[in-house]
Amino acid sequence: MLEKDLDKLRSLRIGLALSGGSVRGLAHIGVIKALTEIGLNPSVIAGTSVGSLVGASIAAGMEWHEIAEMARSVFWPELLNGDRLERFCEKYLPKTFTELKLPFAAVATLLPKRQAIAIKTGQLASAINASCAIRFLRRPVIREGQKLKDGGMACVLPVLACRELGADFVIASDVWTLSFVLKQIGCKPENNLNGKLYPLHYRQAIENTQMLIQPQIPAIGYLPSDAAIKRMISIGEQATYKALSQLSKV
Repeated sequence: MLEKDLDKLRSLRIGLALSGGSVRGLAHIGVIKALTEIGLNPSVIAGTSVGSLVGASIAAGMEWHEIAEMARSVFWPELLNGDRLERFCEKYLPKTFTELKLPFAAVATLLPKRQAIAIKTGQLASAINASCAIRFLRRPVIREGQKLKDGGMACVLPVLACRELGADFVIASDVWTLSFVLKQIGCKPENNLNGKLYPLHYRQAIENTQMLIQPQIPAIGYLPSDAAIKRMISIGEQATYKALSQLSKV
């Protein structure tokens, strides 16, 4: 991408939307690594599920290598437990949203309406816990009188939450398993014939995204090891540079 094009992007209020995707979210670290290296720093951030954990870390001012070190400090399956996840967040992240350095929203699903809700205030750990309360595996999180579950149920790619925070250019990092599988078999969300295999909230997110990053994550990325983390970061970084090259052709 030409430097003059990058300068134009740097002048915009950039929003970074980080999708859900369980451990695949480690690739988000590589995305922020690449964006930082070229000076495309987000002004606002929104995250769903694992994206809320990585997004909150970025909003707290952590550098990509600090987030990577945080990821290496834990055996990731332990974070499927809500209590452990909250303790993990309390150890590494600020206590409340007001202590973050950038505007941030953690997206969860409000029950029983199954409505997406962007959490922007209050305790940070409980908001991330709610956003990560995976269906079937986790009980709902009761937060400030609301019954909440994994944000991916109603908004797996929180682009519109970035818009609500004031972004005028949204970069979306999509590590969602379903979108990856559908893309592999030739189904695209913009296709009138098979696009409806994607949920409406995902299609709406894609329509409002200016730069879409989709890391190609192999099954080996699920392994809880330092080598897997390094590999996932590299994959996210490569996907970001690929998306930038495609953007320059538009």
